Amino acid sequence: MRLCSFSIRHKASMSGSTNPVLPIVAAFLAFGSFAGVSLVVLLRSRTPSAPSAPAPSSGFPSVPASAPPTQAPPAVSTLQPGFPSSSPTPNQPPANSPFSQQPSSPASSNLDAAGARRIVESWLAYKKQIFSAPYDTSRIDQYVVNPGPLYSDITRAGGSVDWLRHNRASYFYNELSILDVSDFRQFPDRAHLTVRIIEDLELRTPAGVDRSKSGRKVQSWVYELKLDNGSWLVYDYRKDH
Repeated sequence: MRLCSFSIRHKASMSGSTNPVLPIVAAFLAFGSFAGVSLVVLLRSRTPSAPSAPAPSSGFPSVPASAPPTQAPPAVSTLQPGFPSSSPTPNQPPANSPFSQQPSSPASSNLDAAGARRIVESWLAYKKQIFSAPYDTSRIDQYVVNPGPLYSDITRAGGSVDWLRHNRASYFYNELSILDVSDFRQFPDRAHLTVRIIEDLELRTPAGVDRSKSGRKVQSWVYELKLDNGSWLVYDYRKDH
């Protein structure tokens, strides 16, 4: 009985002596691990990191380029109202006349809008004599280019004058004048003049006045002038679109 009781007490004392040591060892190990991790984190946070280079923007340099010098705007020429800037620039030949497809030669005489208007006005004054009996065409070469579309229409067989003579008809103009000029363009040996013309006329026939071809109207016309043997003459004309 005493031996058994001693064994039990001995085991109990051994068991009681080991239990308090294990928690202390475990706590020490945990504290050591925590301290080591904290030290590593602290050292990393204090180490300066190299600055990262900014990513370059697509298509643009990192240093702004200097702005190019500002160019002064081209000088704007002062033009008379209603006249576009159509004069040829230096060292640049002007385009051919779109009025017709005939070849052009270099111009030998300049023409302005005022001069072109006087040429058309002279033609209109002479036109009254051509389209009225006795249909005087003796001086047509002084106003109209020969050969040319207008010249052919007036002088050919079956043309405008021939039709009037055949029907014993005449145009009488109560008023025929230029109201204003809206455009002027010069080409190598051609020029275009756009004018508004007031025309009050009567077609008189043996049967009386033909009302279908008579009346008063204002119409815009484009006259094509041509340099012919050093003189500007009427080459053709058409209604302005």
